[in-house]
Amino acid sequence: MDVAALRQSWAQFCVAGPEAAKYFYATLFVIAPEARTMFPTNMQYQQDKLLSALGHIITHVDDERELTAFAQRLGADHRRFRGEDQQGRPVPLAEWHYIWVGQALLATLERFLGPRWTPALRAEWAAAYELVARLMLTGAAEAERTSPPYWEAEVQWVQRRRADVCVFTVRPNYLCEYLPGQSLPVQVPQLRMWRYLSPANAPRADGTIEFHVRAAGRFSTHLVRKLREGDQLLLGLPVGAALSSYDRSQLPLLLVAGGTGLAPLRAVAEALQQGPGRATTLVVGGKTPDDLYDDRALRELAATPPAGAWRSGAGGGWLRYVPTVESGWQWQGEVGTAGQTAVRLGPWRDTEVLVCGSPEMTRETITALTVSGVPPERILVESYDQSLYPPLASAAAAAPRDFSWTGVR
Repeated sequence: MDVAALRQSWAQFCVAGPEAAKYFYATLFVIAPEARTMFPTNMQYQQDKLLSALGHIITHVDDERELTAFAQRLGADHRRFRGEDQQGRPVPLAEWHYIWVGQALLATLERFLGPRWTPALRAEWAAAYELVARLMLTGAAEAERTSPPYWEAEVQWVQRRRADVCVFTVRPNYLCEYLPGQSLPVQVPQLRMWRYLSPANAPRADGTIEFHVRAAGRFSTHLVRKLREGDQLLLGLPVGAALSSYDRSQLPLLLVAGGTGLAPLRAVAEALQQGPGRATTLVVGGKTPDDLYDDRALRELAATPPAGAWRSGAGGGWLRYVPTVESGWQWQGEVGTAGQTAVRLGPWRDTEVLVCGSPEMTRETITALTVSGVPPERILVESYDQSLYPPLASAAAAAPRDFSWTGVR
């Protein structure tokens, strides 16, 4: 494989950017009109996903281990994408879909590389695509042995905590296993789009999952305003490795949340309560007391002894819950942002820190904690970029661009 030729042509192709991505999907839908139903009406994020995934593949095309892991994970995740036949019945991805995509990709490269598109270069790209497609199909086949392509989940309970905040519980048709701190791709079938949401609870015996959503765009606003008991949602494979690695040590733990960024951190706290216990501080911030939409549940959690307290000697007080607001009439608690309050409660030099909130809140909190002496490598944060496919969508980042729990669209 001529890696240099692939990378050079990719660099030239990238000059076209979104225009090339639009051409690719237009070509794909001409070759296979039935594929259109596999994609959302608004293709903005989809075009970004294509370019990001191809860029990652070309960057690692000579790294067999990374390329294999990425392509197989991509193939496993792609099982949740489906089309419809003429009767409107779901049609899962199959090998011929990959053939269509390959044809559209080669046609797009030819269109935008012009005279640089030689028979030799076409052969290199065809071979590279065939390799990746084969790895994706292998990943899909292996995943099929252990998990469904997606879970069908029925909404069991819906509560509007505020005009723009909804808390709801779903029951998947099969057990959906995830780690506290991870997120799940979620689809409202009639919207034909997937967005990341973080479970707000540790895995339960009955398999139910609770989500917290703030209205911020079409997807989240639909959930907040229109979701009802009995509605059906689809759940994809869990993603995320940063917040879910909270147990990498037994150091004291600091959880700092803003808004509905609380969800994955509450799941972590619940998981800790189900174990022997661990010294944990949970700081939850809002602009006003009205933003503390889950205050009652958090106070109850903090008052509950760890399930393994009889073995560890721990008891009530294992979780210090500290709500804080920037302003509030007759507010008797902490005043300031979550980050400011967390720093005042320190020092946290020998502590693992998990931060989750809006991009601005996360950046400010990380900066404040780092300045106060917390080693950067002990601060864990996760971003879920809607314009990327897993596993690229899930990555530790000090300055994330978007968050599923606060910026879900």
